[in-house]
Amino acid sequence: MATRGMMLGGPYDVLGDLAREVERRGFDAAWVAETGPDSIIQATVALQATERIDVGTNITLAFPRSPTVTALSTWDLNTLSGERFVIGLGSQVRRIIEERFSSAFDQPAKRMAEYVQAMQAVWRMERGERVTFDGDIYQVLRPGLMGLGRAHDRPMPRVHVAAVGPLMTQAAATHADGILGHPFTSERYLTDDVLPRIERALSEAGRPREEFRVCQGVILCISDDRETAVREAKGQIAFYGTTPNYRPVFASNGDEWLTDELRRVFKETDRDYDALVAAVPDEVVHRYAIAGTSDEVRDRLHDIERHVDHLILGGAWYGVDGHRAAENLMAIMETFGPTG
Repeated sequence: MATRGMMLGGPYDVLGDLAREVERRGFDAAWVAETGPDSIIQATVALQATERIDVGTNITLAFPRSPTVTALSTWDLNTLSGERFVIGLGSQVRRIIEERFSSAFDQPAKRMAEYVQAMQAVWRMERGERVTFDGDIYQVLRPGLMGLGRAHDRPMPRVHVAAVGPLMTQAAATHADGILGHPFTSERYLTDDVLPRIERALSEAGRPREEFRVCQGVILCISDDRETAVREAKGQIAFYGTTPNYRPVFASNGDEWLTDELRRVFKETDRDYDALVAAVPDEVVHRYAIAGTSDEVRDRLHDIERHVDHLILGGAWYGVDGHRAAENLMAIMETFGPTG
């Protein structure tokens, strides 16, 4: 059976309490994102607040950071937490990386593959190994100012990569310890597209499936008012669905027309939330999200969970105010926490 983690967010003055609550309720991991606050700092807060569970980033933006800087932050967080930290890397999209972070985005899959290898070279140096990495994009040609480390018995930190397309999946399967699946998915897309793609990539890399961790997110909205939960799920589906890269998710269930419709509504209404929600038909919600009352959603996780190693539970955030997001988070913990 897959392990379960919770996607966390919110102000720093409550983040530690939320992480403690995730641990208290018996989940296996807490995950933080980088849609706003820095993911590494959020992870540090969550790690300090917990004792047992893993804490991971889903995701940390890779390309705006030096791989050496990210590797050292990961190494230090693992030291402070007793090896409980998982660094999850993501590429984001070109316009964000170039226009917000003034960083390069060319050849993202190759860039990510080299990024992971460069990080691993840093970690091996910290373990005292005489290694270098000299790629076309990234280089790690010397250890730190104090020379090679002496942590010979330390395990290598775990690195996961967020992947959607085949090239990034190949990078993850070849070099990383696991993959972070996008929460905008469906069971059919997962079984017919994603998992076979991972299997092929692992086979080409000569790696056994047992040594690779498939983590999958879901859009999960719970409310005593069923219509509220469904509306939030529609909003999140609409937000992701306007991006052409996610057309294959819709196509897996014969809904590929919805991408063009959502893009039309997005442009013609100047991103009007109500119009986007209205453009998502009721009958498609259950394919791409889990939404409803606690009793209605309780058995729905099995549809995705049986296919993966780790399930990351998170709610809608697009167009959802902080109060309702917190309410949904608590409802998820109460409904799905082993000791909830």
